[in-house]
Amino acid sequence: MRYTIYALLFILLLLRVVPGYSTTNVGTAGAQFLKIGPGARVDSLGGAFGGLANDVTSIYWNPAGISQLEKTSFSDTHTVWLADIRYNYLAFATPIKNVGTLGASVTFLNVPDTEITTLAKPDGTGLWYSAYDTAISVAYARQLYAKESGVNLSFGINAKYIHQQIHRESARGVAIDVGTLYHTGWRSLRIGMCFSNFGPEMRFSGPNLASGAEVAGDPRIADYRPFPDTTNPARKAALETIEFPLPSNFRLGIAYDVVDSGDNLLTLALDANHPNDNSERLNIGMEYWYRKMAAIRGGYKFRLGEDRGDDEEGLTLGLGIHLNFGKRVLSLDYAYADFGHLQQTHRVSLGLQF
Repeated sequence: MRYTIYALLFILLLLRVVPGYSTTNVGTAGAQFLKIGPGARVDSLGGAFGGLANDVTSIYWNPAGISQLEKTSFSDTHTVWLADIRYNYLAFATPIKNVGTLGASVTFLNVPDTEITTLAKPDGTGLWYSAYDTAISVAYARQLYAKESGVNLSFGINAKYIHQQIHRESARGVAIDVGTLYHTGWRSLRIGMCFSNFGPEMRFSGPNLASGAEVAGDPRIADYRPFPDTTNPARKAALETIEFPLPSNFRLGIAYDVVDSGDNLLTLALDANHPNDNSERLNIGMEYWYRKMAAIRGGYKFRLGEDRGDDEEGLTLGLGIHLNFGKRVLSLDYAYADFGHLQQTHRVSLGLQF
């Protein structure tokens, strides 16, 4: 009976995420780098990882997932993103007996240096500026209960510090991710939920937003006045920037092993996403492992709503390999993602379990 309830809840969510056509929130959130998911493995699955969540990149996708780790794990993701942007993600997690699993991650995105232009010099001033984004997070997950039948429930939380820098202006903020992962006990069905980037709004500030000071008095007539000139007092001003919300997202995912026969493991995954700054999305992914050594992956990202025809994201593909060195496991993953008119992105991830 309870599995029927879960299925109904999932269908209700899919009905809920069909958007209205009267308003749109596209482009209303800042810190967009937080929406770039780490892990070449996950990217090749089309971002469908909320219910699978079984490696260290779960710190981002669903922090409850790191409770499944049996060994200390490390992951490094390097992405050649659009417009020559570079994205790097480092993650580390270690299980501690009778305590839970602790993890940490660092996200860094940097934009190539850009020449400063002005109205007077639209072709460039000879001066350059840089821009980069950083997020540092600390995660904790714990299995709340487990039964011999295979039923277990895990909870996880991830707290992050966010920093954005554009030339001399910067914005800072904090956010949390909260997730759960439920193994239903019915065959291999898993259900995961995660609410990401919940936190206060951010605002840019910096010295380049300040205007010049206006000096009191007029030196041309100062000698003719025996008293201070107060008609034009010194004034300072600064451009006011608006606050912007973080790109929060609610993710509901399911995962199921269609084939699990020793040497062969075929897993299907599906995620439904409800972001606060765009229309809803469905992600599907499939992963095939042979002897838990070599993997082939594929996925697809579907945008719902009236703007679905304009979506540039779609097909994703990837490969993975695990190399065993005694008790240590070295993993190497590659992902390809098609962005339509924006061409393609490539990701490589290196992982280590010990």
